[in-house]
Amino acid sequence: MKRVYLDQNKWVDFARARTGHRLGAPFRAAYEAATAAASAGQASFPLSAAHYFETHRQSVLDRRVALADTMLLVSRLAAIAPPQVIVPWEVETALIEVFNVPRPAPAPLNVFGRGANHALGTDLVTFSPPVEIDGIRVSPSDRGRATVLGQAALERMVLGNIGGPDGLRSGVALHGRLTGEQFVAGQHMVRDELARLGRHRLDDAMTGTALGDIATLIIAACERLDLDPDDVFGADRDSLYALIDAMPSRWVERELRRARQSNPQGHWEGNDLNDFTALSVAVPYCDAVVTERQWAGVINTRKINRRFDTVVTHDLRELSY
Repeated sequence: MKRVYLDQNKWVDFARARTGHRLGAPFRAAYEAATAAASAGQASFPLSAAHYFETHRQSVLDRRVALADTMLLVSRLAAIAPPQVIVPWEVETALIEVFNVPRPAPAPLNVFGRGANHALGTDLVTFSPPVEIDGIRVSPSDRGRATVLGQAALERMVLGNIGGPDGLRSGVALHGRLTGEQFVAGQHMVRDELARLGRHRLDDAMTGTALGDIATLIIAACERLDLDPDDVFGADRDSLYALIDAMPSRWVERELRRARQSNPQGHWEGNDLNDFTALSVAVPYCDAVVTERQWAGVINTRKINRRFDTVVTHDLRELSY
């Protein structure tokens, strides 16, 4: 089965094709092919946390629900784990490999799963029917059917932002605003520091900031592995580069930031965080990625996808299953 990651704007194209919107006409055949491939088990179209964040940003209810329904129809609840689940596993695996820690590698990670809980790294999106109603015990078979129907309804509510756990909804909304602003501020600081140090230090700066972003995860993993964090952060340059190289998602994220930081006049936006977050996981772990033209160009030009044999394109119509 091929795992195909679609950028948010590609899901919008599919939603328009499904609902008969004139702008979706060019993608009708691609939508039908994707739906058929998913139904036949030939392809999977996982949703990520970024899809939830960006879907919630659609302010028009009818469009948001139509988009969510299209995503659920094609994805069939397939999901890809978020960085907060994947990165700690990558960190521990990389430390064992690079620093020759005499420990077995951690168990394989389930990068792919089902539903909002897997995509968001939570357990809040879980429906549990009552054991009894008005004093009458509900049969196991009826509870089973209610669980299936209730869970499906809850998944739709959460993705379409039409209900669901209050804590989860407010958390999704807060994420996009705060971390987007922080991300832009951080990238501007890196750009200014590079101007001071010199552009020849770009690679070192990108590797250093990549390590800094996950410093707490590295320290936590060192404690589990009985490894001195000072030995890690004080290691030679080659070892630190090798550490990032051994983490697929962190390597991709570093390369994407390096591409953007190579142009000091480039403009950073809060939504860039969702792109970096999604692509850093999708490129190394999926078989194909359909993203914006600019990102497809960067990834293919710099051959970031070659390491993982991942097909990256900007055009839905180029996909084959």
